[in-house]
Amino acid sequence: MAVSSKGIISVVTTRVLLAVFLLQSVCDFKLPTVQADLEVGYYENTGLCSGAEDVVAAVVLAAFVADPTVTASLIRLQFHDCFVQGCDASIMENGTFTERTSPPDLTVRGYNVIDAAKAALEEFCPGSVSCADIITIAARDSIAILGGPTFPVLTGRLDGFPRGPDSPDPSDFLPGPNFTIPQATAAFALKGLSQADMVNLLGAHTVGVAQCRFFVDRLYNFLGTGQPDPDLDPTYGDYLRKICPDTTNSTSLDTNVALDFKSEFKWDLSYFTNVKHRRGLLRIDDELGTNNATSPHFTQIGSSNLLFNKEFIDSLTKMSQIGVITDPALGNIREVCEIAIAPETISMPFQLEEEVLEAHSAF
Repeated sequence: MAVSSKGIISVVTTRVLLAVFLLQSVCDFKLPTVQADLEVGYYENTGLCSGAEDVVAAVVLAAFVADPTVTASLIRLQFHDCFVQGCDASIMENGTFTERTSPPDLTVRGYNVIDAAKAALEEFCPGSVSCADIITIAARDSIAILGGPTFPVLTGRLDGFPRGPDSPDPSDFLPGPNFTIPQATAAFALKGLSQADMVNLLGAHTVGVAQCRFFVDRLYNFLGTGQPDPDLDPTYGDYLRKICPDTTNSTSLDTNVALDFKSEFKWDLSYFTNVKHRRGLLRIDDELGTNNATSPHFTQIGSSNLLFNKEFIDSLTKMSQIGVITDPALGNIREVCEIAIAPETISMPFQLEEEVLEAHSAF
């Protein structure tokens, strides 16, 4: 369900109530060391758009009220954006050769929420807030709405220029649901993230859903054996086969199933408990809890809300800095998130252009 800009602006007037809501979290956290030119409170500190984060939070809350499944989708959207070309809103671009039209991103949702937040911000402070930052802020607010912690995020990103036919293929970077631990570890390492970061970030499977197509092989023909995955709890397997009764029918394969059995709308530790009891939905979930390389850390963070939240936030903050653009020679701020702006189409006064170039040459 789309969120209208007019509805968003009216919600922004409830900033005090929203602030109280977001403070209902497990605890408050401080960020690890800041990198690049990003900073906490960038839009407040620079005066570019005071209240920008409140506007995004209001949009996300309104979207959640309309559709409770969208918050988990926004968390996933950030992951998919950062893992390909970096956190540059490239996933928002629409058209030929774009990320969102590639197979790994066909099930990504939440674009309309980012678009609504951008539309509201263009009315509030035109040309000031990047789509890349909106994605980061929206993911943070989604976690808080689902009962997780609220925490400061780094902002100051620019949006990427248009993708071309030679741009990276998302399939080459995004880890799949049937990845083994070594395969997933390698995919995260390519982005400068450790195996511990991988375990922490996959803890986001405590919320959200996955389509039957991504795990149906575990129910009927695991690794070509013609049998169910022996590591899957039999009772849980029977439950899943009732939801996903067919391996070929498209309607069945498109059915959504909770990643965290009976707790897909709550940020909690039940995901870790379910995996411990062999009720991890995806193969990668199951392996996190059984592989000798990952199970000690998985068990450790799964024993404490405080520790899980701290570890997750640290790793999410690292992920949110992958390939960020802060140099105006390499990126810009889009007016509409799905339309990336080529540098040659940007018009600016000659004097301002000279100032930008002089500032860039100083580095």
